[in-house]
Amino acid sequence: MRYLVAAVWISVSLLACEDRDPIVGPDNNGEEQPVEEEQPVEEEQPVEEDQPVEEEQPVEEEQPVEEDQQPEEGDQRTEDGDRARLMEMRREIDALIGDAEGASIADCRYAGLGSKPCGGPWEYIVYSIASTDSTALVERLTAYDAFEAEMNELYGYLSDCSIPNDPVLVFRDGRCGKE
Repeated sequence: MRYLVAAVWISVSLLACEDRDPIVGPDNNGEEQPVEEEQPVEEEQPVEEDQPVEEEQPVEEEQPVEEDQQPEEGDQRTEDGDRARLMEMRREIDALIGDAEGASIADCRYAGLGSKPCGGPWEYIVYSIASTDSTALVERLTAYDAFEAEMNELYGYLSDCSIPNDPVLVFRDGRCGKE
């Protein structure tokens, strides 16, 4: 049954685009039409003898990309590179939280971390408002979640769509944690 639905869907899709697609459309005899592209023409300027001739400037070598810089649009992204960047972002979040030291359970908070392809966080992290810069943490978590959501879409990641339980906060030995 699943294959029948897929075959019908493909047939309907092809019929729907038949009039707009230059390869499938009615004016095509089944052969792919060559695409003609205009080539830009460079005009040469005459050089007068009393004008200095401009020499081509040497091409500067590319500078290495620093760790905290995002790749520019022209740069090639790789899945391994993106995973490494995500792990580095996680290390920064963990370093910002530190030991989650506080004075009491009232200092303990939790936040969702990550972006599942189905939505929601992968897990919850626990931190202390007494020892963690909450504003910086929110900024880092937002950047982490957005980058992981982008990776999910770019690389077609899937998940089990389960929802993690909210953690039960505990305070032991001067530190916030979860059971």
